[in-house]
Amino acid sequence: MSNSKKKLILIASVVVITIALIIYWIYTRNQVSTNDAHIDSHIYYVSPKVGGLIKSVYVDNFFHVKKDELLVKIDPIDYENQLKSLTHKYNATLDTIASLKQEALSVQKSSTGQIGSLEENINAAQAQLESYKVNLHKAQLDLKRYQNLYNQRVVSANEFEIENQKYHGALSAFEAQQRTIQSLQSQIASVSSYTHQVAKINEQIKSYGNQLKSLKNQINIAQNNLKHTNIIAPVDGIITQKNIEPGQYVQPGQTLLMVVPLRVAWVNANFKENQIHRIKIGDKATVTIDAYPGVKFKGYVKDIDAGTGDRFSLLPPQNASGNYIKIVQRVPIRIQLYHYDYKKYPLRVGLNSEVTVHVK
Repeated sequence: MSNSKKKLILIASVVVITIALIIYWIYTRNQVSTNDAHIDSHIYYVSPKVGGLIKSVYVDNFFHVKKDELLVKIDPIDYENQLKSLTHKYNATLDTIASLKQEALSVQKSSTGQIGSLEENINAAQAQLESYKVNLHKAQLDLKRYQNLYNQRVVSANEFEIENQKYHGALSAFEAQQRTIQSLQSQIASVSSYTHQVAKINEQIKSYGNQLKSLKNQINIAQNNLKHTNIIAPVDGIITQKNIEPGQYVQPGQTLLMVVPLRVAWVNANFKENQIHRIKIGDKATVTIDAYPGVKFKGYVKDIDAGTGDRFSLLPPQNASGNYIKIVQRVPIRIQLYHYDYKKYPLRVGLNSEVTVHVK
């Protein structure tokens, strides 16, 4: 091969490489990429709200469940008995209140009728007393007149004695009527004490009413506790990290298992700190996932974290002491995916991916 041909081949190669580099630069100058990315999603921790013995477990790891599907059942016998006891007390208190109200009504009706009758009798007795008072006054005048006539020997001793007996008879009748009125008034006072009795009954009714409210609240709590013995799935998803078996005793808040939904997923991409100045919220992104080679998922930049991953780690770096070695930091960026076929391409938490952000 002559030198001229070699030169032409070399020049052609350089031209091709240069053109390829120019094309690559044009294509990638508005792109920022990283392969430090993985799939993330909400992870729902399933915990009981009440304690007790596990009666049944209806799922296992890798089970697909629907929202509100029964996962675990806590033995409800204790909560059922508690609810029955409270309901019995509530009904008994209702019966007591009804009985007291009937008693108060009966006492009130009885006292009202008696007072009305006694007042009528007193009015009649007072009218009769006025008549007796007139008779007594007349008898006093007659006795005084006969006393003077007897002293003057005008009337006999027998006639004077008759007038004296008439006076004492009128006086006895007047005093007897006074005692009758006093007796009737005492009866009214006695009947009036029923008002105090009714007031005491009403106080008892109020006290039982407060107990009724308290029992109602306790019944609501007991009903909720009984309902919470059924532990249901919070969302559609897959069961993972199950660590519960029948017969085991659990406490409120204890993690029994986790549910990971497949419909809602995003990508956490960790970009280098010298890349993020080009990335803005809303920029379009393309995601490829190692589990589905050749498939491209579309999305956009949803959020940019407030700091680097190291800063929020369990042991954040302390660069003020010792030897310092500069390490390129990475900032987590959330890529929200557009609608995708989650049945065909279920995105499981932790899958590796590569993200390319199309910057402007």
